[in-house]
Amino acid sequence: MISKLKKEKRLYPRRPIRTQIVFENEDSEGVLYFFSTDISAGGLFIQSDTPIKLGTQVFLRFSLTPRAKPIQATGEVVRVMRDESDADDSKVGIGIRFIYIHPLDRQLIQDFIAQTGT
Repeated sequence: MISKLKKEKRLYPRRPIRTQIVFENEDSEGVLYFFSTDISAGGLFIQSDTPIKLGTQVFLRFSLTPRAKPIQATGEVVRVMRDESDADDSKVGIGIRFIYIHPLDRQLIQDFIAQTGT
């Protein structure tokens, strides 16, 4: 019997993380705050009450742990999807691909993902 396996499209492994994301986008004049759901060396996924247009460039600042130095990155919104588990349909999931992140910060993320436990 041949089983069909779902092909993984992601380039980088992910790790769940709930951390506050300081978020500025090219369309707004202020700083917004969101929480992430997971992260990879290639980007992160956040929850939002407000949809952000696909292709929007964003400027991000976040920490991997409460005492870690903040990581800064430039990203692009590459996915926007409604949270089907949200009864009032107000939550949106937003996938952000890093356009620029310092190589040392990318390594910190890779090390964070490789850690077991926590």
